[in-house]
Amino acid sequence: MASTSKKKPRKLWFTTGEIARHCHVTPETVANWIKRGQLKSGSTPGGHYRISADEMVRFCREHGFDVPAQWEKASRPPTVLIIDDEPAIVDTLVETLKRDDRVVLGTHDIAKAGLLLIKHQPDLVILDLHLPGTDGVRIASMLRQENNLQGTHIIILSGFIDELVKDATKDLRVDFYIDKPPDLDDLMRKVTDILGQEYEED
Repeated sequence: MASTSKKKPRKLWFTTGEIARHCHVTPETVANWIKRGQLKSGSTPGGHYRISADEMVRFCREHGFDVPAQWEKASRPPTVLIIDDEPAIVDTLVETLKRDDRVVLGTHDIAKAGLLLIKHQPDLVILDLHLPGTDGVRIASMLRQENNLQGTHIIILSGFIDELVKDATKDLRVDFYIDKPPDLDDLMRKVTDILGQEYEED
């Protein structure tokens, strides 16, 4: 069951106007950077320049401009983190969800989960509700309190999902609630939808 939260698409391309505002220059200056080969670009069918997120990150780093965290995120493949206390489930989900165009990590160790959250700032967390020493609600609450993790999508995975569970997580912007054991094909489709990727048929 999906929540009412709306996913925000990853910002993959920028216009010369957007770049000009960020760098505090004119669009003409940005166009000159492109013409001189300092800034690599593509173009729309109408001939308008479009610059990729990874190119913007490279250019800003080389020329001393700020690099917003969301640009950093958009310039690399999306990351999925699976947190579940059953190693077999973690292994199965990592194997099922991994693709060349995304990073999939998993752990059954709660201490390690915290480190992975901080280090990788995942786009999506697939979270078991019942974890040793803590619970999924507490971890989801932490995601919503951390500035760099507030936009992280959440899928709750549990062997027992009822109205009490949904009520306890109603303010945490959960994308989906999925019963254990999960339907792997359904899970793959939901993950692909959340990350804004194309679904790959076997």
